[in-house]
Amino acid sequence: MGLDFSLLGPLRAHRDGQELDLGRPQQRAVLAALLIPPGQLVPTDRLVEDLWGSDDTRWPKDPVGQIGTHVHRLRRALGTPGLLVAAAGGYRLELPRTVVDLFRYEAAVAEAVALRHQDPQRARESLAAALGSWEGRRALDGVPGAFAERVRERLAAGRFAAVKALLGLDLALGRHAEAVDRLAGLAASYPQDEEVHRLHLLALHRCGRTAEALAGYEALRERLDGELGLEPAPALVELAEQIRRGEAPVLLRRLPRPSQLPPDIPDLVGRAAQVREAERVLRAGGTPVLGLAGPAGCGASALAVHVAHAVQDAFPDGQLYAGGQSYAGGREHAGGQPNAGGGGSGAVLAGFLRALGDRADSSAGLDELSARYRAALVGRRVLVLLDGVAEPGPLLPTAPGCAAVVAGAEPGALPRDAVRLAVGPLEPHDAYELLARIVGAERVRREPEAVAEVAALCGYLPVLLRTAAERLAARPRWTAADLVSWLALRGDGPGRAQ
Repeated sequence: MGLDFSLLGPLRAHRDGQELDLGRPQQRAVLAALLIPPGQLVPTDRLVEDLWGSDDTRWPKDPVGQIGTHVHRLRRALGTPGLLVAAAGGYRLELPRTVVDLFRYEAAVAEAVALRHQDPQRARESLAAALGSWEGRRALDGVPGAFAERVRERLAAGRFAAVKALLGLDLALGRHAEAVDRLAGLAASYPQDEEVHRLHLLALHRCGRTAEALAGYEALRERLDGELGLEPAPALVELAEQIRRGEAPVLLRRLPRPSQLPPDIPDLVGRAAQVREAERVLRAGGTPVLGLAGPAGCGASALAVHVAHAVQDAFPDGQLYAGGQSYAGGREHAGGQPNAGGGGSGAVLAGFLRALGDRADSSAGLDELSARYRAALVGRRVLVLLDGVAEPGPLLPTAPGCAAVVAGAEPGALPRDAVRLAVGPLEPHDAYELLARIVGAERVRREPEAVAEVAALCGYLPVLLRTAAERLAARPRWTAADLVSWLALRGDGPGRAQ
């Protein structure tokens, strides 16, 4: 059986079915930070912030020493030599994702989302099994620290969305009598969540409690108007009208689900903290806009694509993409994305609308296209990825449940409430790791000084590092010193090397 780790409840570790003693709470907090995700190098300074926050006045006298002590004790507790390793100013757990219940859970949820229209019974079984893997109500229960709290918030939001999806599948499968009481409880706990109320109204109607359903709708409409100044979402209004007319509402409408994300890169390094913060922002609900920007070659585009892939399970109604800038070391986005390239906001909006099932005419005015675009997103959870778009404003979603990731935009082009993350050069140890992944660890290990010089000549910028590493990898007879000489002769870095 080997090692297995549980995060969906109290943090536990088992070896061959026997639970291990993981020690004190702060020691468990270090383990949690190394497990999400396993196999990734976590710098010591990041572990310090994960445990005690960014305010150094709240740190203990020797935080680095305390981290080292926790790691030493974890090694003894886990009992496997070479499992928890120190490398380049940090630590890494050499484990596959499959031994952590969190990642098995997220894979099952993603499978259910993908199957909910084609095979709702199988989707329900997958989702119910995933939710059944939780132990208690809180992930990392009892684990202290800022990082554990961020993970708890993200997973609580994702779990709520999964519960709503499960109840929606129950109704689609005719299990309204089983779902109605649970939906009533959720509706009372979340009085402004329109999707919960939509499901509750439908369950009441199908249970023969139509008058109660319509009374609930009117109460919700008055509450939304009084508290938020809003009308109910069109999907909710349509459901109420169908119930009044005595029609049989269809729960799972087969709307198009665009999947336009460019391919992710397999070897992103050095951005763990930014990825965690980006996931927290995008999974927090509302309509977040996340901006990523930095100097040329910093890899903001690659990071944006990676983040979009990491959170796509939270946006099961599709992902839209517009851009066309190169990323990942000078390679253009692959896959023939339908909205890459020019044409202005109107052309991109028309493309988005067609992908969402609206036959929009690109010759229509921008205001009309924008209105139709925003209406098409209501009631959906769609992620919009924009890369190098000069005027992102018209393309940003406004419907709750949707989100946008914007790479390379000018600061003034984003909404005032957008969350901005700066993307800079890699740390030297991360630059080394990127070179080792592309060129090969053994080849890089033979010439540490030359490799360090290559990284410095590239300014520790991922795009330039990747181009240099690919040049070296393609020339088996070259050494790292040969690459340094080639770069020095050019005098302009590898940015123009194609």
